Amino acid sequence: MVARALPLLLLLAAATARAEDTAAPLPFLESVLGRATPGQRLVTIVAIHGLGDRPESFKALFDAFPATTPVRLIVPRGLEPFHDGYAWFPSRASGVTTYQAGLLKASDRLHALLAWLTAHRPTRGAPIVTGFSQGGMLSFALATRFPRAVGAAVPIAGWLPAELLPKAPQGPLPAIMALHGALDRVLAVGPTQDAVASLVKLGFTATVRTFDGVGHFVSGAMKTALYAALASAVSEQHGK
Repeated sequence: MVARALPLLLLLAAATARAEDTAAPLPFLESVLGRATPGQRLVTIVAIHGLGDRPESFKALFDAFPATTPVRLIVPRGLEPFHDGYAWFPSRASGVTTYQAGLLKASDRLHALLAWLTAHRPTRGAPIVTGFSQGGMLSFALATRFPRAVGAAVPIAGWLPAELLPKAPQGPLPAIMALHGALDRVLAVGPTQDAVASLVKLGFTATVRTFDGVGHFVSGAMKTALYAALASAVSEQHGK
């Protein structure tokens, strides 16, 4: 995806960062989808990019989101450089692995960012988290490790290792609406379906929608479903 001009670039360039933003736990891009008045309390969507991606390009996935009410979009940057972009945790080309330590570290940092945003931005409800691939895995991890900090989660092509399933989650528990390509060869849909089934048994409202003929990418139909899931979550959080 090609990044478009970003009028609200924060933290990735020191010259444009406000003093208070330099204390944030992670660098991020910030923009407002829809029209907002200064100081207006907004629902926040935190969009977590995948392996090797950048906030500038991942933001483009949300440019056409039909925000009927204004929404704050936060796109954080991965922890480590990886080729031309960033990674949240190490990756191995040999296939799916648990990534347990990396997921724990990265989700801790993102949880700290959620708390920072709530403290430093006029906010409605709890942040909604979404992400692709590594970002999808982190969306699962945030919703299950820190359920009180998350309003809803929409993981895309993500997965939650069995080792990270919560033992006795305490409510309220956020809804988890996963989207996954049926032909994904990078993160196969089967383990994601197993994880969602386990979360349902633990008391989560969790679903996974599969898309025929789709591999490890965001198809047009997945984008439409993503927007619908986010719009539903935004509406719920806007009333809080």
